[in-house]
Amino acid sequence: MLTVDLSEQFLSSRTLFAPLAQIGITLQLSGVTLLLIFMAVGAYAGWNQGVRAVLTLTLASVLAYVTTVSGGNQVVGVINRFYTNGPRFLAFIIGNDPDSVAPLDPLISPELQVPLFFRFALFIALVLLGWFFSSRAPWKGGVAGNEPLAQPLGLYAGALISLLWSSAAWVFYQEYLFNGGVSFEPVNSVLSILPDVRTVIPSLITIFFIILFGILFLSLPRLLAPAPPKK
Repeated sequence: MLTVDLSEQFLSSRTLFAPLAQIGITLQLSGVTLLLIFMAVGAYAGWNQGVRAVLTLTLASVLAYVTTVSGGNQVVGVINRFYTNGPRFLAFIIGNDPDSVAPLDPLISPELQVPLFFRFALFIALVLLGWFFSSRAPWKGGVAGNEPLAQPLGLYAGALISLLWSSAAWVFYQEYLFNGGVSFEPVNSVLSILPDVRTVIPSLITIFFIILFGILFLSLPRLLAPAPPKK
């Protein structure tokens, strides 16, 4: 629970009958409420700009989250599975018995742990690259008001960006404290109350890509149509 106390206590000296006045405002925010506020800000920005404007940053944020936060070990596992089962897959392709081929040793050690500082720096670098290339993306040219789904998808993408950034900040800060780091205020007051949403993020990312690929599939006939002849 994040508590913000905004109070002002003053005593008027202009009159003997002025009482001691106190104005106090106390705001209490739970971690879920604070996370929803962050997501609402991102959703508002995505709604105003449209999905084309935030698509590059969304893809960069997803890549940064998957490779540096909770999905890093999953990426290593996927790479090792493809590598170790490569000979068996090749034997299946050429018609041999896959069980007769011994698998390879893992390409990357499962115990490999990338230091927290480099993971944090890589996350920031990937997000900044996405921000930099956002203005140069070929799909940036659309206007949100001219496409019916641009604003709803922009809302979803903006909320997803805020969720990914908040979750990454929470994970990095928890690991920093676990490794003996010193807490900082007000960073500690904000990040310490955020909920752990790592279990729901893969589903939200999958939904985003399903919608994105669905739109691309429905747009293929128009994209592949021959250009009208020039007059």
